[in-house]
Amino acid sequence: MFAERWDRIVAERGAQAAFYWADGSATTFRELDAEARAVRPAGDHVLAQGDTPALLWALLTGFLHGVPVQLVEKDRQRRMPTVPLPAGTALIKQTVGGSGVRRCQFFTLDQIAADVDRLHAALDLGARGVGVAAISCAHSFGLTMTVLQTLFHGVPTCFAPQPFAQPLMDAMRPHPRVFLPGVPALWKAWLMGGVRFSNVSLAISAGSALTLMLERLALEQHALKIHNLYGTSECGTVSWDDSAVLREDERDLGTLLPGVTVQNEPDGRLSVTSSSTGLGYDQTLPNERYGGGVFTTCDQIELRGGHLLFQQSLGAGINVAGRKLSPAEIAKKIQQAAGFDGVRIYGATSRDPERGQDIVAELDLPQAAINAEYKTRACSLLAPWEVPRRWMGTKFSE
Repeated sequence: MFAERWDRIVAERGAQAAFYWADGSATTFRELDAEARAVRPAGDHVLAQGDTPALLWALLTGFLHGVPVQLVEKDRQRRMPTVPLPAGTALIKQTVGGSGVRRCQFFTLDQIAADVDRLHAALDLGARGVGVAAISCAHSFGLTMTVLQTLFHGVPTCFAPQPFAQPLMDAMRPHPRVFLPGVPALWKAWLMGGVRFSNVSLAISAGSALTLMLERLALEQHALKIHNLYGTSECGTVSWDDSAVLREDERDLGTLLPGVTVQNEPDGRLSVTSSSTGLGYDQTLPNERYGGGVFTTCDQIELRGGHLLFQQSLGAGINVAGRKLSPAEIAKKIQQAAGFDGVRIYGATSRDPERGQDIVAELDLPQAAINAEYKTRACSLLAPWEVPRRWMGTKFSE
């Protein structure tokens, strides 16, 4: 199925640019096709890890040769699936998600295509110009909005190597029209950093709550409507705000995309039925439902007048600027670095709305013992975005 779609794209657009590099050069569809067919994968999977160009090549190579592709963030180690791959697996995602547990998720090509096609049609991406890869394409949102649109629909992608104002403007400048996916923290940085959006045909935000303040700022200063989008890595895009005006309610996640149905579980969590729902996890937690076309999220969402209104997440995952983090992983790293077991990690609402949550470290130590020297040692194994912003000692000084 994929090979036929790709062959048609190459036949129709072979000499056109498929991918624009940061230096302004481009790789055509025909060149990308030749590179992917030149080397047959040697193992039982293709590892897609690194920046956007590496992910694009790995995905195309695996899909063309019928070898499963595993997506891994460039700063993470590969998690080996703990179960045999389900029949038909074409893509393996390695994510934390709302649960707070890093696991593998399995998808067939049909499930991948369903999400890509649904987004392409609902957001009219074929008429929006070039997709800007300014966020990680190892995350589902960035992957489906850019690289997979190139592979399944022939929509060109341009690469912004850093998500800062100047590299972003350099990436967008050569193109008459671009569509720009981002998370709220980046949209805030771009709006405050003087980015010019004159050629942005579509602005999309996902990953965490988009505040009305930020949405209003974009409208008033740039006549730019940022459209709020909601989905999960397990089931793809669920809803989006397709209006051209400011939302009335900050919790508004828009309306369902065609082909997606939802219902509330007794505890208020949203269950999604969709053709893009994956095959399942390699490790299932109690009371989870994932597979058979249905996924029950960790999010309590109210259904009102055809709109989805976000209430809260019941999962243990920590959402820092759209990046989902595992409390257990952070606690383990601190314990190893500090040589101390009494560590609890959780998320708390940040004073910065676009950041979402702050990481809180609660330690079985007196507060006075958690000084700068201790924090430096305790954080030595953490990535920058895993470093706690709040430290709490639970013992009285002796």
